[in-house]
Amino acid sequence: LIDSGVSAPTADYEVKRAEKDPVFLVAQRLRRDLAKSYWVLGNTRRLEGQRGPAEIPSLDKIEPELFFADFYYANRPVKLTGLVDHWPALELWTLDYLENEVGDAIVELQGQRESNPDYELVKHHHQRQLPLREVIAAIRHYESTNEFYVTAYNDSVNKHSLAPLWDDLGPVSILKPTGGRDGFFWLGPKGTLTPLHHDLTNNLLVQVLGRKRVLMVPPWELGRVRNHQHCFSQVTLPELQAVDRNLQVYECVIGPGEAVFLPIGWWHHVEALDVSISMSFTNFPVENDFTAGHPVDPQG
Repeated sequence: LIDSGVSAPTADYEVKRAEKDPVFLVAQRLRRDLAKSYWVLGNTRRLEGQRGPAEIPSLDKIEPELFFADFYYANRPVKLTGLVDHWPALELWTLDYLENEVGDAIVELQGQRESNPDYELVKHHHQRQLPLREVIAAIRHYESTNEFYVTAYNDSVNKHSLAPLWDDLGPVSILKPTGGRDGFFWLGPKGTLTPLHHDLTNNLLVQVLGRKRVLMVPPWELGRVRNHQHCFSQVTLPELQAVDRNLQVYECVIGPGEAVFLPIGWWHHVEALDVSISMSFTNFPVENDFTAGHPVDPQG
């Protein structure tokens, strides 16, 4: 204040007045609480670093009790095999099969993604509808692209239009008895990319056709992921890794019949290494709604 031309007595008065202002006192307390939160996250990060390399464990035919105790409630990711070996979809679901069974079905997808770097943030602007056989023709045409993708966001249309496919799914031991029928369908070419974000639920991603690479950043890295709006990062994961070589990143690749558990709050970046069909699920038989209390962006 003095440097800006305010007299010393006036500056002293204003500082003392501010120190007693209720708004200032609340802001001071919030600043202290935020600093303590980052202190906790920072020390969690340090302790995790002493466990060894950042790795996602892989377990075969896991018992539900072990899954929930060691991963779901512990908020830890895990790759799971042997979970859906009984699904007919693993043998049946090819592009030819989908075209023959439901090729005339009108499906919704996200289109024109590559022209907009914020395609995921404003995905409602990218909704398109067309016959599934046209989507399949486009998948066959492109060797690799992120231009279009049938995603979970399109489920309100696709749940009904692709209903004949759900008979090819079966129960999943760690989900509610409805199992596969309560899932979300994903279909796209090699090269589809879901950029770095976190979800407000726990998720199970099951691969049916092709492979996906899943990169995950733990929640204690919150201060490093540049969360700028809702659940999204302001930059891509490769950009983050280029400037922050100490960023903790967990990686796994899932192929047909394999799954990965994505815990709430874990940031993830998912890319298709091949033509890909996946199912994702949130219908665990335990609490899985954590939207309450999540900050709302000023712009809504």
